[in-house]
Amino acid sequence: MPNPVNPELVRRAVDQISRERLVDLVVQLVNVPSPTGYEGDMARALHEVLQGAGFRATLQPIGDDRYNAIGILEGEGGGKTLMFNGHLDTSFGPEQAHRGLGYRCEGTVVDDEWIYGMGTFNMKSALATYTVAVEAIRAAGIRLGGDVVIAGVAGEIEKAPVNEFDGRQYQGYGPGTKYAITHGAIADYCILGEPTNMMLIPRHCGTTWLKITVPGMLIHTAWSEHEKNAISNTTVLLNALNEWIPGYMERNAFHGTQPKVNIASIEGGWPWRGARTPDTCSIYVDVRTPPDKLPIEVLREVRGLVRELAREHAFLEGATVDCYVSAPGTSIPEDHELVQTIVEAHTQQLGTPPEIGSEIWYSDAAHMNRYGIPTVNYGSAGRIRTGGGGFSTLQGEAVHIGDMLDIIKVYIQCILSICGTVE
Repeated sequence: MPNPVNPELVRRAVDQISRERLVDLVVQLVNVPSPTGYEGDMARALHEVLQGAGFRATLQPIGDDRYNAIGILEGEGGGKTLMFNGHLDTSFGPEQAHRGLGYRCEGTVVDDEWIYGMGTFNMKSALATYTVAVEAIRAAGIRLGGDVVIAGVAGEIEKAPVNEFDGRQYQGYGPGTKYAITHGAIADYCILGEPTNMMLIPRHCGTTWLKITVPGMLIHTAWSEHEKNAISNTTVLLNALNEWIPGYMERNAFHGTQPKVNIASIEGGWPWRGARTPDTCSIYVDVRTPPDKLPIEVLREVRGLVRELAREHAFLEGATVDCYVSAPGTSIPEDHELVQTIVEAHTQQLGTPPEIGSEIWYSDAAHMNRYGIPTVNYGSAGRIRTGGGGFSTLQGEAVHIGDMLDIIKVYIQCILSICGTVE
């Protein structure tokens, strides 16, 4: 059960929350471009912010001008350590077609209620809320027993090197967090403020990325045979995958959530040489998995599907299925102390209990939990200015200022409850 916390101390800290500081900090962080692979400037900026907030801050190099920014506010003993984790890299890059206000590396305040800009949604606003929560506690003169750790990490966005797409700009899926928690950034519990719209997420899907390659025959158009064209033959496999997907989703539902499957890319032939048939055609598939399903199970299932098709279609003989991302999901029980601490704090500060749910997306919580640091996702971003939750590709990234102020109150109570206070 959550540790009891003095409501007067919580109130004292909440009274010290600075709206102006919060807005300025979000805008400051958004104004530092940080696509995956190029987080160096952002790490240095956060390092400076953490130092100014009273943390003992360090930069952890993970290669090629990529850093984690780790801040530790050391308590006086007797309490547990709470980490707040957030990624420095932003969601969108050269593949993003939209270029509106919410996709610019310029923090822009709209109607004095919303902040637009790259990373406001995912998830620089969270880094700001962590910092302002700790600043409010210190401004109130409250002494903590345990430590507070803020870990700004590189390379969380869901990207992976494959084929000729190599280099730091493709190195995502958690190298920063995995380095941090194996090199000193440790804690009893962790809150990860991904854009959940203040929903508490103790579990989310894993993912398995597969490359399915159909063989073909490289030859000039003049001597080609349509029956041996790898791209044409891939349509049989695509049809089979589309028939398989609904059953897969239904069989693997958990807590009311169905893990999705995305046919993400098709690659074959050379558009600059139309007079040649492709020697291969590859399909790239993202298969989301429930927390209790491992990537090897997905690989076996899809390989079985392809082998069955090859028995009916000789042109699929020699087709291969390879896994190039294997990231299991994660889950912690709803009666866990961390979950219950957040539920109690949310209820007391905002008047109603938080909604508890599951997500299809992936986060660094999976790495944290597997290294023995119980972690949940719980953040303030995640709703749309015109109404509803989620993300709008039309509006781009945005965060509501009032939502951030609300979650800071909850974070303050969680810190005081988990870390404890010293009289």
